[in-house]
Amino acid sequence: MLKKSHKLMTAVATTGIMLAVAAWAFPTATLQSQTNSKSSLTATTSTASTITMPETGTESGPDARLAANLLSPDTPVRGPLRMEELKHIKLRDQDGQQFSLHDLKGETVLINFMFAGCTTVCPTQTINLRRVHNELKLDPSKDRIKLVSISIAPLSDTPKQLKSFAKRFQIDHPTWRFAMTTQAQTDELSREFSVGVKPLDNGQLDHRSLLYLINPDGMMIQQYKGAQVDVERLKKELRIVDSLRIQDQT
Repeated sequence: MLKKSHKLMTAVATTGIMLAVAAWAFPTATLQSQTNSKSSLTATTSTASTITMPETGTESGPDARLAANLLSPDTPVRGPLRMEELKHIKLRDQDGQQFSLHDLKGETVLINFMFAGCTTVCPTQTINLRRVHNELKLDPSKDRIKLVSISIAPLSDTPKQLKSFAKRFQIDHPTWRFAMTTQAQTDELSREFSVGVKPLDNGQLDHRSLLYLINPDGMMIQQYKGAQVDVERLKKELRIVDSLRIQDQT
């Protein structure tokens, strides 16, 4: 059994699997223009010489189990970012219901950022996330896995617009919410999640297409590339994190 966090790091490095709650180097966004008029935003990171793991003080537990099961994140995790820090931000979903990300504590949450008028990455990402959602076969009466898609265009994306967007992609399930907030709070969320929103001349919005995994404690523990969604990996890791919640309650 491993009794110290530096021993846990050695085992994790040996197997090629690492816990994503480490404080990594913050990603910076670099915009790249393309001649085909499709916009993209690429994350660049500085190489961290060391990765420090949180001291658990125990030889087992949720952190150890995560380290043994989760793959390393697609991009360095910006954090630790806790949803408790964002509880003042009030979101409104496609049904007009108000909530905060902190209200979802106790749930395993996958977050992405989008806008209804997007013509590039958002539709493709939504289709792939719909596959993840549908194949998980979530039962709202017992499953604690949620998807939250947050608009980066609150001036145009009203709850009605978001409901139409969801309907266009045949999404009508209580475990997937499309949400918006004020422009000021949208800007704050964009900064906290490093979304990198930039208006384009054609009326579109350039932004990072990352996905963010939030554990039941309300902490971001994984980031995934969102342009090409790894459906099988997402399904597996959502179930892993949710299963740890269930084990810790027994």
